[in-house]
Amino acid sequence: MENKEQFVAYFDELRERVSEKNLLNPSPIYGSIHIILSVGAYIFGLFLIWDISPIWIILYFYVLSVELGFISHDLIHNQYFQNKKLNYFFSFISANLLIGLSRSWWMKKHNIDHHTFTNSDIHDSDIRDYDEIFTKNPGKSKFFHAHKVVLFWFVTSVLYFNLVFLSYKYLIQNRKFGELTVSLLSLFLLPLTLFVQYWFLGMVWVIGVIYILVGVHLAYVFMVNHVGMEIIDGTKVKEYSWLDLQTRTSRNILGWSIIHHVFGGLNKQIEHHLFPQASRYNIIPIAAMTKKFCQEKGIKYHDVSFTTSMKEIYTTLKTGKTI
Repeated sequence: MENKEQFVAYFDELRERVSEKNLLNPSPIYGSIHIILSVGAYIFGLFLIWDISPIWIILYFYVLSVELGFISHDLIHNQYFQNKKLNYFFSFISANLLIGLSRSWWMKKHNIDHHTFTNSDIHDSDIRDYDEIFTKNPGKSKFFHAHKVVLFWFVTSVLYFNLVFLSYKYLIQNRKFGELTVSLLSLFLLPLTLFVQYWFLGMVWVIGVIYILVGVHLAYVFMVNHVGMEIIDGTKVKEYSWLDLQTRTSRNILGWSIIHHVFGGLNKQIEHHLFPQASRYNIIPIAAMTKKFCQEKGIKYHDVSFTTSMKEIYTTLKTGKTI
């Protein structure tokens, strides 16, 4: 590990360069437009259910749910508005009310545990998911670990079901009954509308397929961010500077603007971790500046294509070797 104080100085220099371009400021105009269009699309979709086939309903709400998930993520990072209460309020709408995920649980799991202790084998629950197959810990299932090279890709289909379950579990255990009420209200929107139109089995089938598609989409977005990158000893994670930790453990995905949209801006994961308050509308120029800066200073900066990231993850599953 290089000198921590040197990395601290490097990060201060990089942050100053980015700040001079006003790229760390919130994006209230873009954010407001995004929220209005997405909430409007959700309401419009509830009326569409009566006029289109189940297949189109599934595709419509799959795409919309993924986007609402990205919006919730942005809001919880305070990327849209200078007033944190506005971010807080709208994150309840997009997360709890519309897609049934707890913003408080996500704040704890993602903003605090994951961003602060990225790829720590003790603290970061993201890297410990899937029965710890990406850490050096043995896990609970010998069968899953013995066949993880194959089983891992199928398990991604249940990711969203797990997120919803963990959300409700967190709210109940922590007695956040106000937020729990908002989350339960989500059941009276899409699920209830589908129940009225298709009855119970039809509702379960449509919701189930939507959840599978959303789960697979989010799983592939999340996994390429850090899986296969260096695993940090949790007892030593605080010895790393912010810049050193995030560049060691994060991966960027190269590609056209469509990649940026499909990934909700998380394809620039290095910069997102360095500057989590920076909006997806500003992250591309920040990425260009950060890559150039890292090259100047000889700092690790890992950006590859999506297919290469898949190969790296497969290699980690098979051999345990990381980048």
